[in-house]
Amino acid sequence: MNKLLLLPLLFILFLSSCKKDEPVLSTTMNLEVMKQKKSSTGEITVEPTSAIIHVWSAENREFDVNASPDIHFGSIYDKTTKSFQTMRYGAIGIRMREHIQPGRYFANVLLPKSSNKGSLAYSYTYFEIKKGENLDLTKIFSHDVESGVYEDWDLNK
Repeated sequence: MNKLLLLPLLFILFLSSCKKDEPVLSTTMNLEVMKQKKSSTGEITVEPTSAIIHVWSAENREFDVNASPDIHFGSIYDKTTKSFQTMRYGAIGIRMREHIQPGRYFANVLLPKSSNKGSLAYSYTYFEIKKGENLDLTKIFSHDVESGVYEDWDLNK
């Protein structure tokens, strides 16, 4: 009796193991935050800097940073739906690496509060990523960025 039950089970296992594996296309976003540093000789170098990074899905959305008092906590105002949206991905550090779904996104980067010049400076950008793509994004803050102000994402490319 046990042999009769075992044969159908083995047949099912054999069929499931013969299934052809499909290649997995990974869609990855790598976002890195850098800041220029000016030495006493006037030489400008670029080095990684810690930041608060938030990313929202932006499919069929248009965000208004100025109408978003809690953006630094992960909430942003969407003018299309007239509602606040919660971030999809978040990180604190010099880089964020995420496997994400293909689509349109919005990234906001905020330098942490400190006694240094550029404290709470921020920048943002929209980006699109396609299936199977590895997208590298880098924000380089200026060495002389003022504290608490917006700096264009593409300023130091």
